[in-house]
Amino acid sequence: MNRHTLHSRLGALLMALAGLAAPAFAAAEKATPETRITVREPLPYGHQIGDLVVREITVYPTDGATLAVKSLPKPGRAGAWLELRSIEHGMVSGGTRLRLEYQVTNVPEAVRTVSLPEFAVPLERDNKLVRLPVNPSFITIAPMTPGTVLGRDRLVEIQDDIHAPSVSTAVEELRIRYTLLAALLPLLALVYCWTPWERLIRPQRPFARALREASRLRDAADEAFWPVALKAMHRALDVTAGRTVFPGETQALTSRHAAYVRLEPEIAAWLAESRRVFFGAGGYPERSRRSELMRLLAQARAVERGIQ
Repeated sequence: MNRHTLHSRLGALLMALAGLAAPAFAAAEKATPETRITVREPLPYGHQIGDLVVREITVYPTDGATLAVKSLPKPGRAGAWLELRSIEHGMVSGGTRLRLEYQVTNVPEAVRTVSLPEFAVPLERDNKLVRLPVNPSFITIAPMTPGTVLGRDRLVEIQDDIHAPSVSTAVEELRIRYTLLAALLPLLALVYCWTPWERLIRPQRPFARALREASRLRDAADEAFWPVALKAMHRALDVTAGRTVFPGETQALTSRHAAYVRLEPEIAAWLAESRRVFFGAGGYPERSRRSELMRLLAQARAVERGIQ
């Protein structure tokens, strides 16, 4: 075989090999890379009730696929042993990271191996939902206390309750007392001013007693009413002034009790009327004047009670 023939055959062989490799390279260029998922699992042991278990899942979607956020599971109970507290998502370099936080919500009697809830990453591509399952993960949950506890010191199965510390309520009690006192003062003042003390307490005040005596005979004849009413008025004036008050000597009353100054003209007029009835030749006052005397006694009673 000469050199020319050898070169010809080698060229034909190379061209044949190139023709066979070209479809393979073309198919490799048209192939689509698959979606990749990486998982960072929690510590598989040492968990008890109340502990938080975090699982991080990173997905690298292709062909324009995106995470279907609305299809993610909602927080809530996820079986007999775990509860999904929260699920967070965020962008990372070239992909999306999911952070699932579980909490242990049950206590086994002995160390128990449990599986984290099944999870599939929801992806959306061309308005179609695709779920990519994630391999299951297992953790162990331990009881809160060992089965056998040494009965020493405080390591006993049943312990006494810790007494709550005492809280001083002196300031609050004082504030409540002052508040109640402030609320009662107006009511006490009203009771004091309007209670008929002259009927409840003996001896009665002078003018209150006089008004009561006159009121009993208000509808009686003149011979029965006027002597009793006028004498009751005199007794009230004398007791209040501390001495006998004669007509024209009303200053003996007002000098000792200035509150009666405004009633002085009426008191002087009735003293003069009393002298006329008992020592003059005139008769009794008209029946209509009984209300005037009663009004004067009522006003005097209000003064001695401090109302007016």
